[in-house]
Parts: sequence; structure tokens; C-alpha cells
Amino acid sequence: EGSEGSEGSEGSEGSEGSEGSEGSEQARAGTRIIKETTGMGSMFQGRQDKLIAVCVAGIDEYAQTTYIDAMCSLADQYNFRLLFFTSFSGICMGGKYSEGEMAVYSLINYELLDGIVLLAETIKDTEVLASIAGAAAEAGVPVVTVDHPIDGCYNIVFDYRGAMEKLVRHMVEEHDFKKIEFIGGIPDNPPSEERLKVFRSVMEQNGRRVLPEQIHYGYFWPGGTEPVMDKICARRREDMPDALICANDAMALTACRRLQAAGFRVPEDVAVSGFDGIREAMNHIPSLTTACLDTIGTVRTAFDALKTLFDGGSVPQEILMGYRVICGESCGCLDKRSPENQNSFVQTMFTHLHADHYFVNQVMSMTTDLSECASLSEAADRLKPHLKMLSVWKCWICIVDHYVEEAELLQDILMEGETAGRRYTERMNCIVYREGVECQSDICFLRSEILPDLEFHLLQTCKIVVAPLHVMDKTIGYFAFTYLPGQNEFHRLQSFGNSLSNTLASLKSKTEHRLLIEKLEMQTTHDPLTGILNRRGFFQQLNRLYAESVRRGEAIAVLSVDMDGLKHINDTWGHSEGDEAIIFTANALAAVCGSGMFCARIGGDEFMVAGNASQETAECFQERLQALYDKQNARSGKNYRIGFSLGMVYAQASEQLPPGELVRMADASMYEQKEEHRKQEGYLR
Repeated sequence: EGSEGSEGSEGSEGSEGSEGSEGSEQARAGTRIIKETTGMGSMFQGRQDKLIAVCVAGIDEYAQTTYIDAMCSLADQYNFRLLFFTSFSGICMGGKYSEGEMAVYSLINYELLDGIVLLAETIKDTEVLASIAGAAAEAGVPVVTVDHPIDGCYNIVFDYRGAMEKLVRHMVEEHDFKKIEFIGGIPDNPPSEERLKVFRSVMEQNGRRVLPEQIHYGYFWPGGTEPVMDKICARRREDMPDALICANDAMALTACRRLQAAGFRVPEDVAVSGFDGIREAMNHIPSLTTACLDTIGTVRTAFDALKTLFDGGSVPQEILMGYRVICGESCGCLDKRSPENQNSFVQTMFTHLHADHYFVNQVMSMTTDLSECASLSEAADRLKPHLKMLSVWKCWICIVDHYVEEAELLQDILMEGETAGRRYTERMNCIVYREGVECQSDICFLRSEILPDLEFHLLQTCKIVVAPLHVMDKTIGYFAFTYLPGQNEFHRLQSFGNSLSNTLASLKSKTEHRLLIEKLEMQTTHDPLTGILNRRGFFQQLNRLYAESVRRGEAIAVLSVDMDGLKHINDTWGHSEGDEAIIFTANALAAVCGSGMFCARIGGDEFMVAGNASQETAECFQERLQALYDKQNARSGKNYRIGFSLGMVYAQASEQLPPGELVRMADASMYEQKEEHRKQEGYLR
């Protein structure tokens, strides 16, 4: 009843792989195809260093962190430079959030790589896994998978069946529990059903009949296990099981807590076992009986496989890793492990809790600060001092090209939600790069480079993690950071990434809303044909100008312009020709106005001009406008000419003389000139 499993259960002893798989034709063929093209990544050609991409999801979970730390601790021994492509979500739930997380794996540039380690079971999405494996095969990059076999890859698989069998036999044969019940994971889930099958088999081999009421499903998490335990604990004491075998540690720990809360002792009244060997199981009271994987051994096996391939050797396509059964107090065994000192463990947990609380406050401060920004450049500047909250040497904040900018047309905004931001752009913008306490801004680079000067930074730091920035399925970019085991808390980085994503998305939304309002205002105050002010816009601006002119005691010029002969052009050559004449007139008026005056199209062929120009400028307005008309008539090649009539009023702005009266006076002056034009020979009405 010691803490060690039976001989041969150590992970390192199970890493050799079977002779049969090593000698199979399929393994030989797979090795030969990939061996000819391995170790040829373009990043470190001519060097002994190899660039290895590690694809992993759910990095805020303890199991994934142990893998990442193990890889980082061994990388130097193999001359491996590690580039982690990670997501915070396990992306097993589907939906828009998962789509945004999965985008990070589309960043992989297989031409740069020498090899890939794919923690396939953490990703779970079969389409993503197939995409990575397929692209790697096409580029001739070998892939070593962990815990989820994929055709064409070198697959490290775990002996779940053997480990579960040892656990069940321990409970049945060594402890001789009579009334044993099983809490499985998800119904019809292959790992869950395999463990249930092992339970049934061992029970039957020992003459124990398994009834349907002995089988429960906790869905691999506490929330699913709690209602199961509530029903079990509601039974009469004599109807309680004397042992519960759980398909993972999370459910086993929940079972222990629920039993103790209901007044049952573990293991005296009900014994419990789990599976996985998570950290909480090691420090739980009572310590949990479970099965533990040799993480370091698994990583070393994966790295050994890649190194063998790089050296021209062959590797079996399936490598079996064993589990170590750990007998703890929850089944009644004497725990021979050396657990952490409980006071030290509690102190460590509270230290982390206080640090997390402080980090959350820092993130909130960053969010508040960035929420006031009106542009991406301002956000980048304000972000720089907040990056000190990240315990990293180097970090990059990379945003898709043109993420926050003004669209030219209103429909660009209205369609953006359906078409834009789902993947990374060909050109990326590192809005902030931080090294130590120094920061740089606005570094443009190609997506295929992944990061600016990636080779230089990998040679310096060896390990870089890339994580997504997104809001649901809308891609914003990604952030990257150098990783040092023990100094980076992934759940804090997730909080930082999510907050930054939401803040940048809010900035984009504010920019678009402002632009939308401006576009709508433009539509209500500007003429759609010519782009200059319409009647509404003209009188709004005229009233503001007039009030300011009254306050400053300035004079104001108001001009009324009416085109001559537009009806003849429309009736003879069509309205498209008439529109061209209208557009020319608007452009000519705008050119003559310059910056001191403004013009508007009031109606079909009616225009108005106003401003604080000097009397001399106002009086030569007609002359300058006529010059533009003459030039257009001379060079247009049209069978008609265009002309205009103009009236002007120049007067001191006064409250006794409303602006509407100036407009009426300018119109009257314009009609007087139009009457004079009509008397001229050849005038087109």
C-alpha cells in the first residue's frame, strides 16, 4: 500500500514504444517521407539551433503550465528555440469566442519551422488539429502530438487504460471494497467511456456485478459532480457506497468535499479515488489516490523524437507513455509522499491571492486610462506605463493593419461587422514593443514574420509565447511575451489580454460611432450630388457666422448664384449632362471661395455663397468665377456653353439686419442680373 505503482508504471519506463509499431510498414513509410525534409526550417539555416513551434490551448490550466515549464527547462539541452502558439480557452465549447481564440494558430509560418509539438488533447477542435497537421505535412515539418493521435504525425499516447485498471484493482482487490460506484465524465465521450469500460471489466473479473444505479456522470468538472453527490449523500447511511472511483481528480475532490459537508468521513465511511494527479490532489486533506503522468518524461520523449528525426534517424509513429499510480489517504493508504508543508502551502496560496488582487487593480487602472483615448496612437502611448504590470523582459502588442481608422463610406461601417476582423492582415502593426523599461511604437511588419526581428529575439530569449487578442470572433491582433517559468502567471496574462482586447474594441466602436454620426450629419447638411453644403447646412453655417460677425463687429458678404441655361441642357442633351454642369459650378464656387467663404447648393441650379471676405475680394468674386466658366466652355468640347447670374450684398452684420434679409437682397440682385442676361443675344433660357 505504498505510494508507488507497480513496476513498469513509471512514465519514463513506458516511453520506449512497442516493437510492433516501430517495425510496421506504416511507421517506416511515415518516417521516410518526413525524414527527407526535416531540420530545414528557414529561421536558423546553417546553425545548430532549431525552431520548434508548440501549439497548446488552455494555458491558464495547471496541467498545460507544467508542460510549458518542462519544455522551457529542457529546450537549451536540445538547442531548441521555442515559439508557443497558445490560446487561453480549451476551445472545446465551440461558438464565436472559440473562433477568436483559434485564430492564433493561423499565424504559424511553417516555412520557418524545423518541428512542431502539438498538445492535441488541449485543443480538442478536430478541424484546427487537421489544419495544423496538414499544413505541416505540406511543408515537410515533422509533428509530434501528445495525447491525441493524428495520422501522419509521431504520436505520444498515454496508457489511460492501464492506469485506470491499476486504480480499480487497487480499490477492489487490495482494499476489497464491496459497494463501489463510478463517476464518469461525459456520456459517450471516448476517454470517459474507456475508463468506465475498464471499471466494468475489473469488477466483473472479481465477481462484482455492476448495476446501472452504480454509474454516474459528473462531466469532468465540479459543477456536474455536485448534483450527483447531492443525490448520493441524500441516501440512508446504510445505502451509501463504501467507495467512489472517479474518472478525474476534479470530480474526486468535489466528491470528497460533498461527503465531508454531509457528515461522512473520507476514507472511513466512503473511500475516493481520482485520476490525473493535479496539484490540488497532492495537497488535499486527505491526500487523493490518483494516477500521475510523468510530464518531464513526456516532454523529453517528444524532444528526443524530433532530435532523432533532425539527425536522420527513424521514430515509431506511436510511443506509449505510462502513468504512475499514487496511493493516498483518500482510499485508506498511508501516503508515503513528501507533501508541501501545509503552512507553507497556505502562505503561498495567499501570496498568490494578494498578487492576483493587486494585478486586477492594475488591469482596471489600465482599462480606465485607455477608455479615454480617441485614437490608437494615443492608446499605444497610454498603454506603455501599464505594461510594467507584466513580469516579462520583452513583450509585443500587435494589431491588425488599419484596425482603427476612418472609413471613406458609410456602408464600410455598416458592413464591417459582417466582413472584417476575423483573421490577421498581411501587414501587422506592433503598436508597442517593450524591452525592460524601454518602449517603441508603431513598428510595421509582415504577418509571415510573426514578430519584428523574430530570429534576433529568439536567439536572445529562446522562448516566446504568442496569445490572441480578440472579442468573440472578431480578431484584433495578438500579444507576445518572453516566458520564464515561475515568473509568468498565465491567468493574469489572460486577464490582461481580455481587458486590452475589450478596450481596443471599445475604441474602434467609438471611432465608428463618431464617424457614423458625422456621416449622418453630412447627409443632412450636404448635397449628395456635389458634396457642398445644402440649404439646411448653408443656413446653419450662415447663422453661426452671422452671430459671430455681430459679436466681432465684422462685415459679411452674401452672394446668390443661379446657373444660366440648365433647363436647355437637360432638355436637349439629358440630365447627366446637366448634372455635370451642376458639379462644375459647385467645384468652381468652392475654388473661388477658398478658405474665407463657403458655398452651398440651395436647389436645382441655385447656389449661395457667404463669408467674412474683404469687400475687394467679394467684389471680384464674379470676375474670378467667370474666368473659370470661360475656361471650361473653351476646353469642354460641348455643343453648349454654361453660364451664371450673380447677385451680391456686402454689409455690416447687425442684429437689426437678420441674415435672411441679406439672402433676400442677394437673390434680388441676382435676378436683376439674370434679366440683363436674358436680353443678350443667344441667351439660353
